[in-house]
Amino acid sequence: MNAETSTMHIVANIPVWILLFSILAALVFSIWAYKRTWPPTGLTIRWTLIMLRWGALIGGILIISHPELELKENLLEPASIGVLIDQSASMSITQGEVDRQQIVRDILNSQSFSDLNKRQRLNLFTFSDSLSERYNNVEIPEDVSANGIGTNISRAWMEAYEKLALSPPAALIMISDGVHNSGPDPIRLARTARTAIYTIGVGSSEKYRDIMLLNVSANPVVYQGSTNPVEIGFRCIGAAGKSLTIAIKNSNGKLIVRKQLTVTSDYYEGTEFFDIVINQPGKRRFQVEISTIENELTTDNNHRSFYMNVLASKMRVLLMSGPPDNGLGDIVRKLSNDDHIELIQRTSRSGSFYEGDWPDTDMLGKVDVVILHHFPIKSTNSNKLKEFAEAVKESELPLGFFDGGTIDYNKLKLFESILPVTVRKYPKPRVEGQVIPNQRHAIIADPEEINFSAEWLGLPPLKYNPDRFDFGKHVNVLAEFHTLELLDRFPAIVVSETGGVKSVAILGNDLWRWGLVSTVDEGVIGPLLSRLVRWLAVRKAGKRVELTFDKELFSNQESVAFSVSVFNENYFPLEDALVSAVISKSDTVGGETLLTGIGAGRYRGVFQPYGEGEYQIKASASLDGLNLGEDIGRITVEPFNIELLDAKLNEQLLKSVAEFSGGAYFQSSQVDSLFDSLDLPLTEREEITRWQLWGRGWILAIIVGLLTIEWFIRIRTGML
Repeated sequence: MNAETSTMHIVANIPVWILLFSILAALVFSIWAYKRTWPPTGLTIRWTLIMLRWGALIGGILIISHPELELKENLLEPASIGVLIDQSASMSITQGEVDRQQIVRDILNSQSFSDLNKRQRLNLFTFSDSLSERYNNVEIPEDVSANGIGTNISRAWMEAYEKLALSPPAALIMISDGVHNSGPDPIRLARTARTAIYTIGVGSSEKYRDIMLLNVSANPVVYQGSTNPVEIGFRCIGAAGKSLTIAIKNSNGKLIVRKQLTVTSDYYEGTEFFDIVINQPGKRRFQVEISTIENELTTDNNHRSFYMNVLASKMRVLLMSGPPDNGLGDIVRKLSNDDHIELIQRTSRSGSFYEGDWPDTDMLGKVDVVILHHFPIKSTNSNKLKEFAEAVKESELPLGFFDGGTIDYNKLKLFESILPVTVRKYPKPRVEGQVIPNQRHAIIADPEEINFSAEWLGLPPLKYNPDRFDFGKHVNVLAEFHTLELLDRFPAIVVSETGGVKSVAILGNDLWRWGLVSTVDEGVIGPLLSRLVRWLAVRKAGKRVELTFDKELFSNQESVAFSVSVFNENYFPLEDALVSAVISKSDTVGGETLLTGIGAGRYRGVFQPYGEGEYQIKASASLDGLNLGEDIGRITVEPFNIELLDAKLNEQLLKSVAEFSGGAYFQSSQVDSLFDSLDLPLTEREEITRWQLWGRGWILAIIVGLLTIEWFIRIRTGML
């Protein structure tokens, strides 16, 4: 680094001419002050006093004006070059005798690269889907491995420009296999690159062999015993004439189904369809495998996993209703249109039912939900009703209740112990009110619905009796009646989970009115009924601690994100809980990790997997030392990586990037010629150094000293 030119001058917070004028004025004032003295003194003493006074005034001026001595140097230094090393997963591939990682290390350890580092200022980065931090030494540490889950070439060089903004690079050198699978098109952006980009291709563009699974598509939620299609996409390169097998296995490795096919060309893409039947409910993991061939580029892309949440067979709903009316017809239509609901009806008819006899114990044992719609009525057989009510209680069946019609409320009291309401004896007359939700709940709205209350505002009002029912302390009010006649609000939709048994009551009459209005899609009533049945069908009260994942299948280089929802005893979100998680894999148990609250009773956690396989996450929550519960979830980490879908050397992309940016492309065997010829001119950089001429103790000391000497001389000569 050499200084080509340099200049030195004084800078101050006031113009220099004012500074010089002030110094001259100080001299004039000092001369005037000692033009005559009393008693008279000689010329030597007077000029001594003038110089002392002038020096003290100059010191004061310096303190006031804050002058600095500034040195500007134009320095010539070697040009800065950014060196970007691709460390995505495709760079870990060994193709025949071509080991891409070893090639990279050979390049960085070459004499020509060392000589280039002596001539220029090299800044080394690694990249995959983003740029790494700069390495202090111009070498890749041994513990850095090529395992990035994607390659974003455009982002790499744009971030390099940002990180080197204080010392802009004169050129970039990119060492890569050209596998680009995320971000903007690098060829298009290369035309606007700030500097020339020199690319070095690593790997082989020769024909290779690889069998890979591209995608697995299956319904994430299915029903027990149903036939479920699975779509599998695959690609075969260099495998013409080969016989392949695609198989689906369960989590224990047991074969479920397989197909054999013959590859008809060197480049072959296909899709195969499978039908699988799952007879066990619960969350199930499956493995798709496609056979390997000799000398395959990589086998990490020959298997993938997928999950299915297998639900029990259709939810069976027993609908006990009063005589046929508009409301009943609408409810029957809506529930019958739900593919996951099997409806069993008993419609009242003069002490009996149109569809058959009273449901016996055997039937109730096969039922998931019981709904009372405008039931019971006066003609309902009291003895049979009592037996039925007792059987429902003993079976701990969830119960739904729709008020209205010609209900016999005295007979309804048989169900009071399992209903969220109790009947009053002397009710007031009915009024009309608008039903408005007052909280988010699984019955009211789906989780993804943001403005769920908006469509409720467009519904017709319902008739209700404001004094018909009483409500226990464990009742959760989901919606209320709002009226003009009465200032008070009254419960419209209430739920209870007493003793682990769920119940819900809709207290508005003439519910059929809602069926006449479709504000959004199928309106409110259809989804409301479906959600109500599903909420009731979960036989036991919901868990107070619930663990969920963004997904259940992760790549081996992805971070695993999960969340934990915590509820109080009434299943309202709990904000101030202490939530932790323990992550374990096989026999290895990790430490306890505290989760961060993100609002609405939800807590967020993230961890980095340490190898492939199945992980267990055990989340627990407590409040003030009281345990609220726990939940356990599992995820699978596998080696699949988008980098491995097409991992051959993409010379054309690297050539185009170099050409359009003004650089050049080199094969890995040609790097010596690149490094030897890359001799960029010196860059000029201005460097400014300043020294304060004020604010230092010695200036004040000089001022005091000068004034002291002046005073001493004046005293000795008898001056006043």
